Amino acid sequence: MSLAIEREFTFPFSLCGKRFVLRVPLKLPLDHPVPELTHRLVLVHNLSCAVERDLCSALNKFVTTELAKYEDELAEKSINSVKSEIVDIDRVLKNWTSAFSQEVLEYSTVEPPSDDDVFSEVYHSLVHSASLETLLSLEHGYALIVQRKLEQRDQELLNLENRHRREMEEAVKLLGITVTDEQINHIAQRHIEKAETLENRWASELCSLLDMQRQEYRDWVMKLYEGSQMSDAVQRHLHAISGLMHDTRDEIEAPVYSRREESFTVHLGAQLKTSHNLRLFSSNVLDLCRHRPQKNQSGSLSAHRLQMAISLYSNSLSSLVLLVDNRLNSFTGIKREFAKVCEQSTDFHFPSLKQQFEQIEQSILEGKDWRLRKKASNAEDGDRISIKSSASFDRDERSVQMQSGDFYITRHSNLAEVHIVFHLVSDDSICSSVSEISSRHPIIMGYRNIIKCCFRYNVRNITLPLLLVHEMSEEMTIPWCLKRAELVFKCVKGFIMELGLWNSQESCTIQFLVPKTLSDETFASLSNMMPTIFRMSNPVMAKS
Repeated sequence: MSLAIEREFTFPFSLCGKRFVLRVPLKLPLDHPVPELTHRLVLVHNLSCAVERDLCSALNKFVTTELAKYEDELAEKSINSVKSEIVDIDRVLKNWTSAFSQEVLEYSTVEPPSDDDVFSEVYHSLVHSASLETLLSLEHGYALIVQRKLEQRDQELLNLENRHRREMEEAVKLLGITVTDEQINHIAQRHIEKAETLENRWASELCSLLDMQRQEYRDWVMKLYEGSQMSDAVQRHLHAISGLMHDTRDEIEAPVYSRREESFTVHLGAQLKTSHNLRLFSSNVLDLCRHRPQKNQSGSLSAHRLQMAISLYSNSLSSLVLLVDNRLNSFTGIKREFAKVCEQSTDFHFPSLKQQFEQIEQSILEGKDWRLRKKASNAEDGDRISIKSSASFDRDERSVQMQSGDFYITRHSNLAEVHIVFHLVSDDSICSSVSEISSRHPIIMGYRNIIKCCFRYNVRNITLPLLLVHEMSEEMTIPWCLKRAELVFKCVKGFIMELGLWNSQESCTIQFLVPKTLSDETFASLSNMMPTIFRMSNPVMAKS
């Protein structure tokens, strides 16, 4: 029964030798404090301020008394219902037990940890022990097996494509002589079917290989933790992998990766200053995801692989913002290249990229359904549209396409320098030199939401495209780059100062990424701009 009643408040008072009575209907409990309601009554009824104190006291006493009476009535009715066996006592006890188990920690039901929770704790314990080298060797060996499988797939697909091209060229030469247009179409259709069959076969083999590696790796990790020493199976596997890694290092020449970069330490905050690390560097965005082969060094012990393993289940996660289009399941452009990087090795901790996309698609559809239901419930009767038009409207609203500024998140344990990738939806207008953007642009607000998400979930390293693009074009002049960078610098500074208050003043690292083809002159100008916008941390020089 809802605790909402209406009672009439009566207040007799005397003023200038005359008797007056104030009658006001009140809904209990009150929506406002008693003093505020008293002041409103004085203003509405033009009462003298001399009676305000007595009115407040009488109103307070009336509210307390009436609420107590109503609660006593409810309690009496409940007791009588139980005595007369109208209420099912077992059902009431069940409801109270459920409420206590859900709201009170002392009475809550302890749920057993899932397999993923147990594996994460075991892995985190092993990477901080002497077993770290064993785990990294296993991971690297599995990655080499997958890479060789991918090379075989690419080579077989290339051979099939060359064979089809030669066959089509020969058929075109004989067109009109011994070959007709219908036969040409039949040959093209047969080529497409063979290519699709081969791609599906390799996709099935790779999926089976990744699933097998994931299961074997997780089983070996549990055995290694339970036995506190390497099992015979792990030792035999490592021995086989060591020869594979030796052969691979002889075949691969380590390329030289050089980056232009500048680092700064800044203090941000209104009153209590917090130091943050800023870094400006130029690179291909996918270079942060690829593992780099290093000459004369075991790939399993590379610095990036080691750092990613140690910080995987910690409060120092690394993230990257990837600018994508508004289609979730279309692997085109940079999304296609990113998917190729992800399939270079098995992800032993998180679902595959395809599985994560399927989960994201389902979440997007559920969110749009919720918005549609909320919009329909808030709509007035006169504004409702017809059944036919609403059906087409629902189909448009339930599409998986997103708007500029939206983002979705994928998790990874097999990338070089990032654990989390924020896929931020962008459009072609952001690259145009004609259209101007402001601090309220959807992409800038997307940056704010991403930084807010990082601060909330302890993501300490954030990499943002400074110019809001991954590739340079001819129309991106030096003035255009400086103006765009100044806007992003100032907005990010404001976001950190605003959102940093929620995070107990903990420092973080913000990396500003610029395209690799950016000129040295522009890079130097951007580097000189940062100290003018952010407050640098200057050392104190003591003179003796």
